[in-house]
Amino acid sequence: MIRLFHTADLHLGLKFTRGGYAPTLRDRLVTRRLECLRAMVALAQERACQVFVIAGDLFDTPRVAKGLVREAAAILARFEGVVVVLPGNHDYVQGEDPLWPGFVDALGEGHHLLQHETPCDLREQGVPLVLFPGVCASRHSQTNAVGWVSAALASLDLPDEVRRIGVAHGSLEGLSPDFGGDYFPMTKGELEATGLDLWLLGHTHVRFPDRDRFEGDRVLFPATPEPDGFDCRHAGHAWIIELEADGTVRGESVRTGTHRFRTVVKTLANEADLEAVKTEFATFSAEEDLVKLILSGRLPGELFESRGEWLAALEKSVLYLESDLSDLHREIRGTDIGREFTIGSFPHRLLGGLAESGAEADALQLAWDLVKEARS
Repeated sequence: MIRLFHTADLHLGLKFTRGGYAPTLRDRLVTRRLECLRAMVALAQERACQVFVIAGDLFDTPRVAKGLVREAAAILARFEGVVVVLPGNHDYVQGEDPLWPGFVDALGEGHHLLQHETPCDLREQGVPLVLFPGVCASRHSQTNAVGWVSAALASLDLPDEVRRIGVAHGSLEGLSPDFGGDYFPMTKGELEATGLDLWLLGHTHVRFPDRDRFEGDRVLFPATPEPDGFDCRHAGHAWIIELEADGTVRGESVRTGTHRFRTVVKTLANEADLEAVKTEFATFSAEEDLVKLILSGRLPGELFESRGEWLAALEKSVLYLESDLSDLHREIRGTDIGREFTIGSFPHRLLGGLAESGAEADALQLAWDLVKEARS
């Protein structure tokens, strides 16, 4: 049996400059990605994996800092089995390559960078396995990089006990958001028709199949191992895969991420609704959870006016809070109108009449806002 660790899309060097994060938090998110790599190597070692596969986008760009490249390679070099790294469409192989030569030097012997369309035979390293890489040589391509595999496999005449695995990076039809077909597009049928035992893919940041365990599936995405934004709704995963001598395959999805990006969308109408939000926030971690809070609806006067206080309390219970209250309004009642405007004045008569007529809350809100603006 061969046991493999399959990850992809760690994007080391991602700077997190788009989120409006404080510098300390940004540095923390950047550092965590390197810590994630270190933890995955330790986990693969603990679980007696023989091969550690990175299916593209280990780095976020081909021009990351040289110190980061060396540190990542040094972490991977501690793995006692065989490390296999495929360049992805973010860290693709270039003619004047600023990235991979230094990485290979720091990684050392016994490990492999899959940078050519040629099989990678691990039999001399004690693993009865041949890898077939789909190498990314650009950021975008409307043609995938796996078209050569079927003919190459047919020409090798491998013994039955040697397993065959494809490693590729790109979009998968029906799963990946690639509306223009610009990211090395592949289809599940095309991959299965190559005759390989298994395809280890990267690029799509979600898990496929989306199960904690699988058996018999032949096309796999591990998900990004460390969440990187609010469009990433999972905890960060990788696969530990067991491939039997007869080609039987099974796998377990392991959680690898630390931070969680959560989006909370609620409509509020009363104190009970607000308490429900507070209860949900009580389940979050001030060390791990980044939350985008989107609130709408109408709250009675005191609850609405105290929104700064309860938002501050919510913020203390998470690592980062981004809030959007643009659609949350104060519920306008007759007592509010009487307290705000002189009885008998035009604003009082206008707003009071709308309130008594049962006008739509939006119409009353608009009138209230216009009167307040005119008075200011």
